[in-house]
Amino acid sequence: MPTHQDYVTASTLFGRQLMELTDEQWYAATPCDEWDVQALVAHLVLGEAMMLDLLSGNRIEPVTEMDVSILGPNPLATWRGTAIAAMEAASAQEVEEKIYTHPMGEVPGSIVLGFRITENLIHAWDLAQARNQSLELPDDLAERCLEFWLPLADSLVASGMVGAPVHPPEDAAAGVRLLALFGRSV
Repeated sequence: MPTHQDYVTASTLFGRQLMELTDEQWYAATPCDEWDVQALVAHLVLGEAMMLDLLSGNRIEPVTEMDVSILGPNPLATWRGTAIAAMEAASAQEVEEKIYTHPMGEVPGSIVLGFRITENLIHAWDLAQARNQSLELPDDLAERCLEFWLPLADSLVASGMVGAPVHPPEDAAAGVRLLALFGRSV
């Protein structure tokens, strides 16, 4: 099961890719249909802000449209502040066991953490792709995410929130298999 330290690791990986962006790359296409880099980063910022609300006991609603104005005048600072606040909130001892009202239903915090960890990992790779760079996901963390998602794979595909899974090479590393589960071809 993914842990708080996994969340920190995944967020850091995303942050490193974000810090490497040039001004021109903010409008580059990403592997996510209809999202450029700016929209992808807004998606991550919104996800971290929603996690803060959820962990504070608030009910969150699904977001159907991405508004990049959430990034404000300094997108990197916005992401950093939101990510740090979410990581701090998730570090509370009871978070992983506590039950939260999520748009997917009543779920333990460990599930919420698993969602955020995976979002950060997958979208770090997406940012690297938008920058025409390669990024190998950490095998141990990718393996834990695979263990987390495999029982949920059918509902993941049915949600329509991700592309259809692709078949990875037979001897693929855990990171490649995780990306394939989320519809990415490496």
